[in-house]
Amino acid sequence: MHAEFKKNGYVYIKNFFSQAEVDALVADIKEASATKSGKDVLDKGDLKFHALIMHRSEKLRAFISQSKIIDFLKQFAGPDIWVRWDQAVEKKPGAGTFPWHQDNQYSQLKDQHFQFWISLTTMTADNGGLWVVPGSHKGMLKYDVDDNHVSYNGDVSKAEFISAEPGDVVLFSSFLLHSTTPNITQNSRWAYVIEYMQMDSIDPYIDAPYLVVAKDGQSHLEYLDRLPSENDWVNRWKYWDMKHKVKQQIKTSLAAIKNTVF
Repeated sequence: MHAEFKKNGYVYIKNFFSQAEVDALVADIKEASATKSGKDVLDKGDLKFHALIMHRSEKLRAFISQSKIIDFLKQFAGPDIWVRWDQAVEKKPGAGTFPWHQDNQYSQLKDQHFQFWISLTTMTADNGGLWVVPGSHKGMLKYDVDDNHVSYNGDVSKAEFISAEPGDVVLFSSFLLHSTTPNITQNSRWAYVIEYMQMDSIDPYIDAPYLVVAKDGQSHLEYLDRLPSENDWVNRWKYWDMKHKVKQQIKTSLAAIKNTVF
């Protein structure tokens, strides 16, 4: 499976969670989201994002750090893992296309993060399910910016659709090109995405505390005020060329989200 991920940039696992587990997760997501006010900066018409809800819910923190996930994830991300982001995504009836993009085009990170994408409802081409371009994860691609969104306008002729049922999981690289098409059905399509990072990778645009979910290959839930590798010279070198203005723009956007979450 690791070789498949390295080659294609993603792996697809059916029935990772049971329907009962999905039902409980949906209830916890709705409970956490109900305490959030305001819009998310990534909201796009009837496409709604509920970001950073893990910080509002002990139940969600327990879910994303559970042994079943860690045992699976450590073969890709290593034994020590933290979570930089989570978001529940609702694509309502009538929601349009979410353009082709790599998640690093949004995060502006140099390192890969691992997108653990859980299908909470049946995913079809008609309700705006997930499309990917296998093998497109080898590095950052050129992209355009439109307001709060980015888009890749190059060749996607090798795109594949992932048909998924509740409880299915797609683990994909944050460098993998992906998109969702319009929801032309009468029902909402839901997914929950957790963004995991290796402990030796940092996100200089997210403020402490940082949520650790794995240590020495075991489930381990802990908040840290500083990541161990934050001052590592390699990580400092990676981001030395990022202009102060760009940093401030990204931090301002993240602050706007956090103000509606915490």
